[in-house]
Amino acid sequence: MASQEAPRNRKERRAQAKQHSNLDDIPLAHPKQRSPKGKTLIDIAEERQLLQKSSNGPPSNTTTRINPDGSITETPETSVSSEEVSTPYLDIFLYSTSLILLHFTLTFLVHHQFGSERPSLLPLVLSSTVYSPAPWLILLLVALLHPRASHPLMQLVFAAMAVVAGAWLVQASNDDPYMAVMKKAPALGTLWVWGVVELRWETAAACLIVTGAWGRWKGYAFW
Repeated sequence: MASQEAPRNRKERRAQAKQHSNLDDIPLAHPKQRSPKGKTLIDIAEERQLLQKSSNGPPSNTTTRINPDGSITETPETSVSSEEVSTPYLDIFLYSTSLILLHFTLTFLVHHQFGSERPSLLPLVLSSTVYSPAPWLILLLVALLHPRASHPLMQLVFAAMAVVAGAWLVQASNDDPYMAVMKKAPALGTLWVWGVVELRWETAAACLIVTGAWGRWKGYAFW
């Protein structure tokens, strides 16, 4: 009997395998349920308390590596602490720009109210921005105080600033000559508004009430 010719390509090999294969010849059985001989990864993690969430403080960022001998190596990752807060440059820019515009608006209003002639816009802009230290002082104060505005100590500082600046502005606008009012009113008004804005609404309302009560006690009329 001549030997059977070997398949020449993949198609012939598949056809030959299909002819000689029989599913009944393959033994079917469930896999044996054997318990592991050593410790599993879950057992090791439970021993190291890696699966338990820490209830005391924020979770730490660590890299856990299981060595071939079963030991575990933990490497802490460098992370930024909660106290290291990035400087809010956008907030500083927006607050400074708003306060500088407020200072210029108050300067224009007092010149319009007390000036001997109608103020010219361009010289007033130059005198209140380019030739004045007020914008740089505002930027410096906002950069130093605004990022810490929510701290209780800073809230006391802003409350004191709001009360003092408001009372001083009320007293200057009622008792001082017009030249002194033109010099004091823009700066005091800007500090007053800034102090009130940085406070919580309860504290801001209390500061306004204190300023109003002080002006009433001094005999100043508000209308």
